[in-house]
Amino acid sequence: MNTIDMPQNLNILLVEDNEHDRAAFRRAFKDYSAEYRITECVRAPDAISMIEKYPSTFDIVVIDHHLPCMYGLDLCKELLAASIPIPLVILTGSGSEKVAVEALKAGVNDYIIKDPNSAYLEMLPLVLNEVVIAHRERQARQAAELALRESQELLLRIVEGISIPTFVIGTNHVTIYWNRACANITGVPAADVIGTRQQWRAFYDSERPVMADLIVDQVIEETIAQYYSKEYRRSEIIEGAFEVEDFFPHLGETGKWLYFTAAPLKDSNGTIIGAIETLQDVTERRTAELALKESEHRHRELSITDGLTGLYNHRYFFGRIKDEIERFNRYGSQLSMILLDVDNFKSFNDNYGHMNGDLVLAGLADIIRENIRGTDSAYRYGGEEFIVIFPETDPDEAKVVAERLRHSFEMNTYSPSSEITVRTTVSIGGGRYQPDENLATFIKRIDEAMYSAKRRGKNQVVFV
Repeated sequence: MNTIDMPQNLNILLVEDNEHDRAAFRRAFKDYSAEYRITECVRAPDAISMIEKYPSTFDIVVIDHHLPCMYGLDLCKELLAASIPIPLVILTGSGSEKVAVEALKAGVNDYIIKDPNSAYLEMLPLVLNEVVIAHRERQARQAAELALRESQELLLRIVEGISIPTFVIGTNHVTIYWNRACANITGVPAADVIGTRQQWRAFYDSERPVMADLIVDQVIEETIAQYYSKEYRRSEIIEGAFEVEDFFPHLGETGKWLYFTAAPLKDSNGTIIGAIETLQDVTERRTAELALKESEHRHRELSITDGLTGLYNHRYFFGRIKDEIERFNRYGSQLSMILLDVDNFKSFNDNYGHMNGDLVLAGLADIIRENIRGTDSAYRYGGEEFIVIFPETDPDEAKVVAERLRHSFEMNTYSPSSEITVRTTVSIGGGRYQPDENLATFIKRIDEAMYSAKRRGKNQVVFV
């Protein structure tokens, strides 16, 4: 994992009564000692006391479900009820998925299943990193939303006390009022537009009606749609008024987003005698929304990809394979899958170091990307294992790709030092999904095919 993705100075409170599990938890973070500080306690009351006494000390709380005196889920609920502003992750044993679901429903940020083989330990840094990032982004989003609401309230108070950007036209489309605030926001002085039909010049580079012109003409709504597409809507406050948000590239140095409302002016008989249009600069909000969308997209990508290889990660694999199996069952299409395992990888790491081992894994990921189709998907399944899903593909076609991957990887060379050049190989198992086959059975069958390739001398492809 790239440490640039990890939060700095991350303080973890681990609530775990099992000494063995606490030690394993610490080992999972041994490579990140500069970034992680783990505080341990074994009882729920002690955890509550620590959090209440030092509320800003911890960035995340990891809680085992089976604690003395109180279940971890109950501790989570108690902390949530107290509105503790710290993300929570619950640890449960295999077969406790119901507890995990209940925890998520209660408001816990995430859960980790402690599988019998302790594979969850490898996931810990990534999962906790994701939880903290998501929590911080959520806090930032809430702060931005609060700031936006406060800004809007302030704007409303200001509007009640002083004029807002406003202009008025008559039934002949001649501008009869253009206040100072309107001149400021558009950069067009009142003297240039009052008494003319040139109000469009403040917003557009060629002549066309502004919203106030359309209101005066009492056009049908379809005509408004021609000019403003889906950006317009009827006002819920003023009868006969319309509201629009649009971008005006000619305002200011880089353009402005304006929110504007145009409403009819009527005499005592209800006859339209003109239209009034008010303006509001919403560029900052639009920019913040765009930044938020980009942030959410970035977090989404981080949450489903492996930091080292850039392939999809182990967690995302299970969602995708379930979708492909569902599509298989619905349409009866072909579905094939391969599992790749780097041969003698532990020995390579021992001889040349983990950094060079990471280069091997990244190199294999590049080869996979270069040799699969856009409809296929590749995943780092764990350690030196990779999986590729081939939708609508029969085993013979998948085997051709597998052989190409095996050969390309075998031809790749690595230089742990200037004096050494080495090659590595990969063993590959594959096969097709069988109707109504259990997912675990399918994966186990492909896994056994891979180990069969290992037993046959490695650097081979075996399909079952």
